[in-house]
Amino acid sequence: MTTIREIWSWNKTEEMNLVRESLRSCNYISVDTEFPGCLKETVMEASEETRYQNLRFNVDKTKPIQLGFSLFDSEGAISGTWEVNFSDFDETEDLCNEKSIAFLKRNGLDFKRIREEGVGIKDFFTEFTRMVKDEEDKKIINWVTFDGSYDLGYIIQSMTGRERLPDTSLGFNDTVQKLLGLTFDVKKLAGQCKGLNSRFGLQRLADELGIRRVGEAHHAGSDSQLTARVFANINLTFSRDLKRKREHEREIVMIRREHDRLQQHLFMQQVMEQEILMRRCVPRRCYGPVHPPRPIMYAHYPSPRGYFVVPVAPRLSRNAQQ
Repeated sequence: MTTIREIWSWNKTEEMNLVRESLRSCNYISVDTEFPGCLKETVMEASEETRYQNLRFNVDKTKPIQLGFSLFDSEGAISGTWEVNFSDFDETEDLCNEKSIAFLKRNGLDFKRIREEGVGIKDFFTEFTRMVKDEEDKKIINWVTFDGSYDLGYIIQSMTGRERLPDTSLGFNDTVQKLLGLTFDVKKLAGQCKGLNSRFGLQRLADELGIRRVGEAHHAGSDSQLTARVFANINLTFSRDLKRKREHEREIVMIRREHDRLQQHLFMQQVMEQEILMRRCVPRRCYGPVHPPRPIMYAHYPSPRGYFVVPVAPRLSRNAQQ
């Protein structure tokens, strides 16, 4: 299992060099953020646009506390996991949800140390954005989250120098597509898997798949790595199922072709048998002698210029004349 490396102000340069090295062999990055909670809550039955407007309000008004990310390849091999601690958030001054702060403290986040030893959001994302969008590398990075609308919101906000998020959900999706490219949400993918459910939390999905967590829950690094491993498991399952499906479809095509070939062979055989049978049943023609027509009798009469003849009816017998 891959250990989780932490990024602080005093080891940032060394760790970012390791991140750069890992990016050369990886084309997936799973991310998770820890933030000060929601200032505006969203009810379950809210519309998609309402959900986005609440997300926009919460992200624009607060600051992320941690960013966790794991780099891995298409086979699910994790090259490294990092947990970035941001010094920008101050629980005594910045807006936050007190219940969320208390929850994070119970799960082990040391806000005092993060404030004193963490890295600045702008400083980190300036370098990080340049790494993942390196034009010379020509590598396409696919982003993976678990129910990650807020994660993507904080990443987009941080990549753009904490600019306000787009006004609409459609604009937000376009911005994500433009800045990040292809994104996957493990929560949605789980709803398409037999035996899993999109209502399961990340830990429940991991338990169902027999995946053990590294680190502590509700820490960004641990959650990002668990997201990567759950995604890799689901993705490989999808790939195997798709391969089996394609092989099954190829077998069906071959069977149908063989069936059509046999049907054509049988049809031609039946045609030939019918032709042979017809030849046997046609009656033979008989070529006997042909009787010549009855001769015509002519009478001779003299003419001024010579003789000419006219046909004369045959004589009848006396009985016929009477």
